[in-house]
Amino acid sequence: MASSESTKNYFAKYPDIKSKILGKTEFNASICGFGCYRIDDGIPQHQRALEKALLSGINVIDTSSNYSDGGSEILVGKVLNNLFSDNQLSRDEVIVVSKGGYLQGSNLKIGMDRENSGKAFTDIVKCTNDLWHCISSDFLENQITLSLQRLNLEKIDVYLLHNPEYFLTYSIISDPERREREYYRRIKDTFIHLEKEVDQGRISYYGISSNTFAEKETKQNFTSLEKVISIANEISKQNHFAVVQFPMNLVENGGMNILNQKKGTKTFLQFAGENNLGVLVNRPLNAINKNRLIRLADYPVTEDRNDNEISSLIDDLSQQESNLIEKYVNYMGSSASEKKNVTDCISLSTILKSNYRKFENPGNFNEIKSTYLIPRANFAINEIGKNFPDDQNVVRALRNYAVTTNILLDSIFSNLAKKKNQDNEIFHKAIDKFANNEQQKLSLSQKAILLINSVPQVTTTLVGMKSANYVDDVLKSIKSEIIADFSNYWHNNGDSIQ
Repeated sequence: MASSESTKNYFAKYPDIKSKILGKTEFNASICGFGCYRIDDGIPQHQRALEKALLSGINVIDTSSNYSDGGSEILVGKVLNNLFSDNQLSRDEVIVVSKGGYLQGSNLKIGMDRENSGKAFTDIVKCTNDLWHCISSDFLENQITLSLQRLNLEKIDVYLLHNPEYFLTYSIISDPERREREYYRRIKDTFIHLEKEVDQGRISYYGISSNTFAEKETKQNFTSLEKVISIANEISKQNHFAVVQFPMNLVENGGMNILNQKKGTKTFLQFAGENNLGVLVNRPLNAINKNRLIRLADYPVTEDRNDNEISSLIDDLSQQESNLIEKYVNYMGSSASEKKNVTDCISLSTILKSNYRKFENPGNFNEIKSTYLIPRANFAINEIGKNFPDDQNVVRALRNYAVTTNILLDSIFSNLAKKKNQDNEIFHKAIDKFANNEQQKLSLSQKAILLINSVPQVTTTLVGMKSANYVDDVLKSIKSEIIADFSNYWHNNGDSIQ
């Protein structure tokens, strides 16, 4: 398990990496942590990214049984144990955070199987057919066991209830007061069980990850930190409730601005700080406003083409695709269905012609490009090439097709990136009012992370680092001097920047 002394010694190896104390755990935590949402054991670059982070001064890992249906925890376990075996990292230097509460995928199957056998988990909340939620002691006992197995660890340093407010959203109890009483009754029963998990040595500390900690008190699914702390203290003055997690970013700033504790006199962050709680921030770069996702990041622009030039490239690609189909695909020694499959995959121009103006977010387009468009084009190129291995005309035609496809896709991405970067200027200008010359040179994502890290009550900002390049980007933010006038940004901008 992590220890205060060892986590402190860890940072002696990385003098330019800033750390803070994770509340009453007394662990020394890097001010940015490795967020494992969308991290999966099946992707090698995710493994390399986590290894790089841990060997560069980032010692906080935040995962969940629900992330990648357990694949996230498996990857964390593999990376950690490899580094432990090679003596590159000690178990007591790293802080492992995991969470439980969701029943999806394999967890949902476990829940359904138990229900069918007459041994259903207690207090299940059935949100939809594909999503259940639960924080009962019998469910969490099962989840901690499975998490420890996947992580290949003897103990989880911090175990969080994962969005328990799902009960408030989906409960069939119509009376607000009774629904609220039941919510905190469930949390109390769970805390009693988690104290037993601490006594048994399976977890060191526990807490709550909630999307509604920083909302207004009047919101139906609001989770009151004040009530949660009171519950923990009722159980024991020496309780192990030590860490909270919530979303915060340049747009969602309720943690700094909404007075929702102590009869509307304190903010969530103020109250968490006063009670010596470790605070983890999630979604620092993905803001949600009016059901719209805002990605707080700048994007590289590698091609400079306007809409008319992109349309011309699509027409050029369309002509090349027609020639490839007429001259080669139709004469492949394959079945009719196989030829149709190749024809469908090589028809990127048709997809782009009708859809490319509908793309708005360069990040989403990049994902479509890498997971859908490029694999289809590569499949078609390989199939045609296999059927005409010695024909130099085919080789040249396929090479030209690949080059045109890459230029076109890069041009669409760059066009979207340019527009998104222009929209980002409102954030840059707002932050730069309070930043020094060096801080002003940072990218938007680095500024967004730095601004959160500058808040004293925030211990660690959790960032999704799916590649080594992302780790480098985050490290630059960690090494930057904090923004001294950080509070002026939050208090002066509020909801005006959206």
